Amino acid sequence: MRPAFDYDGSAVYNIDARDLPSVLDGPVDAVVTDPPYELGLGTAGETARWDSTGIAFDPDFWHAILGVMRPGAFLFAFGSPRTWHRLACAVEDAGFLIRDQLCWLYASGMPKGEWGDHAVDRALGVSDPRASREAGSASLRGRRLKEGAYIPATPEASRWTGFNPALKPAWEPVVVAQRPREAMLGRNLLDHGTGALDVADAAVPADMAELGRRYERNSRLRDGDPRGGDVMRDTVTPRPDAPRLDGRYPSDLVLDPRLDRLLPEGVPPFYFCPKASGADRPVVADAPMRRPAAGWPEQAARLGLRPDAPEVPASLLDAEAMACTTDAGVRRLAHPTIKPASLMRWLVRLSCRPGGLILDPFLGSGSTMAAARIEGRRCVGSELDTSYLPLIDARVRSTAAFDPLF
Repeated sequence: MRPAFDYDGSAVYNIDARDLPSVLDGPVDAVVTDPPYELGLGTAGETARWDSTGIAFDPDFWHAILGVMRPGAFLFAFGSPRTWHRLACAVEDAGFLIRDQLCWLYASGMPKGEWGDHAVDRALGVSDPRASREAGSASLRGRRLKEGAYIPATPEASRWTGFNPALKPAWEPVVVAQRPREAMLGRNLLDHGTGALDVADAAVPADMAELGRRYERNSRLRDGDPRGGDVMRDTVTPRPDAPRLDGRYPSDLVLDPRLDRLLPEGVPPFYFCPKASGADRPVVADAPMRRPAAGWPEQAARLGLRPDAPEVPASLLDAEAMACTTDAGVRRLAHPTIKPASLMRWLVRLSCRPGGLILDPFLGSGSTMAAARIEGRRCVGSELDTSYLPLIDARVRSTAAFDPLF
């Protein structure tokens, strides 16, 4: 199958992620991806459809991904605090080695639970005067709440004011896994170019003069260390007298800059990254859409698009393909789960060397692919939803929407 887009070595396929390994020409150097969190959001709405398939928890899927990675290559996969353990188990059962877990800690999460007083009133059949129920919806997802606090309507509900079943989300885990190496690290690096993270390219900015002073001081104090001198004296590698990296060694904790003020003075720096800003969110406000008609499967194959897509953005079609579709009105195209550009760039830099090939089976709005191209890596990936392809194309072609890396 031909890709929907080909950007000089980076390709976008409009296919199911399960089919992606079968179209790849060769092995990849890393996988950086944001798979569905499988939160069971119900049966209504676009997000619920793709977030309830079970693919992220399927060991067979991850085993297929393992098969197209070079020995020693790393996998970075985002998860939800509620379900990441099932993602990690599926990845491990597929044959990966779980090496670590990144904690992306941010300050701007929003609680999602329903308030207890509102829930009790609803259970007693009391309607919410602030809400209008959309046809066919049986949950709060189908309501448009107006401004103003909720006032419980019954004594029973008043007892549960201030209760909520959910905590405010403030972090997301990233599973760090690795395809097992074929040999010792040095041999694997020579044979495959994989097996280690590029920590130098992902080093955290630091006051190098102060960092150097700390290394020098620790070196001077070793001989008089009351614990017995140099704690590394019996190892093959001596304790360093100076920083090896131009910056601080990257850790498995990523912080929102707004949390920096909560840290005591003198705490070593972490990598800082807030949640996605408006600049990170590509949106097409009124995208003309087309509905496939007679002759569409042949045109879809020619353009690298899904033959069974219910609607297709007109911007993806040429005159010949347009003739095999009918008008489907306009839609607002926007992806609901966006990762910040600077975070994806940092992960891309960490995952493999410049020039390496990164795989993303769940492209979404194209964050990984755009980050890879900016950082001098190639990327190949798939996106099942045809309507997101214009977002990927716009994001990959433009670098202006990316925040500074640090």
